Amino acid sequence: MIDLSKRVYESELLLKHLIDSLYDGIYITDGNGLTTWYNKAFLRISGLTPAQLDAHTVFQLLDNGWLPNSVVAEAIRKRKTVTSVIDYFNGSEGLVSAIPVFDDAGNLLRVIANVRDLTELNELKRQLDETRALNEGYRQTLQEVQSAELEGGQMIYRSHAMERIISLAKKIASTDTPILILGESGVGKDVLAKYIHYISDRQKKGTFVKVNCGAIPEHLLESELFGYEAGAFTGAGRQGKAGLFEVANNGTVFLDEIGEMPLSLQVKLLGVLQDMEIQRLGGTKPIPIDVRIIAATNAHLETLIQEKRFRKDLFYRLNVLILQVPPLRERKDDVVALLMHFFNQFNNKHRTSKILTPAAVDKLLAYEWPGNVRELKNMVERIILTSDKDAIDEHLLPVNILSSHRASAAPPNEHDFKQSFQRKSLKEILNDHERQILSWHLTNYRPLKRCAETLGIDLATLVRKKKKYGL
Repeated sequence: MIDLSKRVYESELLLKHLIDSLYDGIYITDGNGLTTWYNKAFLRISGLTPAQLDAHTVFQLLDNGWLPNSVVAEAIRKRKTVTSVIDYFNGSEGLVSAIPVFDDAGNLLRVIANVRDLTELNELKRQLDETRALNEGYRQTLQEVQSAELEGGQMIYRSHAMERIISLAKKIASTDTPILILGESGVGKDVLAKYIHYISDRQKKGTFVKVNCGAIPEHLLESELFGYEAGAFTGAGRQGKAGLFEVANNGTVFLDEIGEMPLSLQVKLLGVLQDMEIQRLGGTKPIPIDVRIIAATNAHLETLIQEKRFRKDLFYRLNVLILQVPPLRERKDDVVALLMHFFNQFNNKHRTSKILTPAAVDKLLAYEWPGNVRELKNMVERIILTSDKDAIDEHLLPVNILSSHRASAAPPNEHDFKQSFQRKSLKEILNDHERQILSWHLTNYRPLKRCAETLGIDLATLVRKKKKYGL
């Protein structure tokens, strides 16, 4: 008899552990609705406590205001299985199925309720909807992204600003006039210079030579550019050496960071631009050359002229064809295109299949990218190599991106409104203010679905308008 009681106890204990291990909530009452059993999952989903459940009926739970409604109470009244969705007071949402159990005489013995937590499922559905909307945006981006092929790389762009620059670059590529490329560090001035060379006729006749004027010591830069004759200086080779201008004959010389070039060499460069000939160090004869010179800088050359660090005549000689590359923060359309390009590039390189979640993309779009394309490229490779997960969410982004705060634009006030519509058409006014309103909401309401709901539009419309205004 003792062994039988022990086995019954052990069976009941095992059953309790099994029910407690279930992800779904289980709630059981007797035929009168009195609570007899529940598991931990039910407490988690419903937000109720043992003190509220023990020795209370479902009808008392309703009367005390602890439950919004009860499927179990309805099953007792209707004497049949009832299924419904309940929004609990703790914010959880549960799909509840209450099953009545009868004896042979038809008396109600108990009601067993199974509670499926819909909160996480709904969150997953929300994330899936966002991902689908983002993927649709990616698909549209893929269709619209322009890529200019060149040896050793690509010009990746989607913005109208870069489209105008590439269009101008194509027009001037066939000329021999010097080009000055301006822009912050990391915007891709060297890539643009190489692109111009490779779409010109010089690509077939000569080579592309890059010279970083700020990286080579002054005493070496002259010999590197112009070359030297045998015995021109101590340590000079017996055969002499051709300079980079000679190496690039019939091709292109790209002078990066032209603002760092010493004044003494600026004079010689001016002579090259005027006469298209150079003279080696220690040499006596001019050597004719045929090169296209492209210069680039992130400095304000006018300021350097005032500081007597850059020659005014050289500036005017270079300041003919100018390409101003905007920083990445001013061409947000290019951020997604570049992210897609570099993720594809480094996934192939490192044999991975990493992707960004919608929340991570939103964070990256809000970032100002002070290091421009170079910073974005390095960031992509770093997170691909350091992330253990295939889906990279915002918490796995670099600390400097997570800690940055984009200044929230205040809604337009009356004075701004009056100023903004002067000398503009109705369509321009409406577009300007729609863009301001969208920008403010996108900054202050995350994720995208919540932003769309706040604005009273569907998610697809929001994604389309984001694309339209480059937000």
